[in-house]
Amino acid sequence: MYWWQKFFDEHYLKVYKELEKETSREVESILRMMDLKPKAKILDLCCGYGRHSIEFAQRGFKVTGYDLSDFFIEKAKKDSVDLGVEIEFVKGDMRKLPFDKEFDAVVNIFTSFGFFDKESDDFKVTKGVSRALKKGGLFLLDLKNREYLIRNFQRRRWRQQEDFIMLEDNFFDLFTSRWELTRTLLFENGRKKENAFSLRMYTFTEILNLLKKSGFILESVYGDFDFREYSLDSPRMILISRKT
Repeated sequence: MYWWQKFFDEHYLKVYKELEKETSREVESILRMMDLKPKAKILDLCCGYGRHSIEFAQRGFKVTGYDLSDFFIEKAKKDSVDLGVEIEFVKGDMRKLPFDKEFDAVVNIFTSFGFFDKESDDFKVTKGVSRALKKGGLFLLDLKNREYLIRNFQRRRWRQQEDFIMLEDNFFDLFTSRWELTRTLLFENGRKKENAFSLRMYTFTEILNLLKKSGFILESVYGDFDFREYSLDSPRMILISRKT
């Protein structure tokens, strides 16, 4: 079983619960960055449990959420119904997008890219995004900035959560440019749960080359959702590209 098939579970929601308060601000920034108008058709690629999909839909956009996790897709469907918004949620592998010239925009948010062992699989993702977009459509790719990660690298980190303690062990492989993380959750009853992820961290130049090969031209790049300039010290690398 690959790491991404078990990493995204109910504990993931608790670890990243604080991010929910940022959702509205992030969506507002994305809409400004891409200059999207209501009724535009958006594909939220690796939508998770739908926090951005739902916000887009509430603002009048036509949204399709796409993710591999059964747990997340089911939660996203339930939450959207409870909130009275209409969204199509589709389960699938991001290397095999089944869309053809359907969308005005595709968004891939919160470093949901670089999962695979082979870079050719990441290329399949960007090619699939290009295929899914209408001519002139926009692709927003939001990644953790590799240079920032290395300059601020923490080998080990502890964090107290609501009902468990979390220990994270990090390793950055300079030969493969992969960030390897092992996360251990320690519960009060003595139970322990361990999972991990492995992400290919791309440089700005590498991502530009990948996008160019996939039929995109770069429109802009930002260092965070506050529109700061992208630099070595930027926490994020947010690229807006247009399908040629």
